[in-house]
Amino acid sequence: MRKSFILIIIILLTLILDRILFMEKRLANNLFEYETGVYVGDPISASQNIIIKNNFEIQISKNENSNSFYVLGLYFGELYLLEKNTFKYTHYTEFQGSSRWN
Repeated sequence: MRKSFILIIIILLTLILDRILFMEKRLANNLFEYETGVYVGDPISASQNIIIKNNFEIQISKNENSNSFYVLGLYFGELYLLEKNTFKYTHYTEFQGSSRWN
């Protein structure tokens, strides 16, 4: 019981530190393509249409429309978002490109 409690605390602290220290850099340096959920645009990236408000919230602008999202997570090339007003889930994946792009 005590070991599982300590393990849960360590995992939670790791996730919080990751969000505070590294998530914004991963979000700023990648290009994401749409998978499921609320369609905002394809592709999205911080250099084109993502405004990072803080580690927990971003704003995506596409075709003069702007939507605010909560960042649920950005792990292993998967971006998970929750729309701020309607609480609808959105999933983007990191763009991998192809051999023709190199």
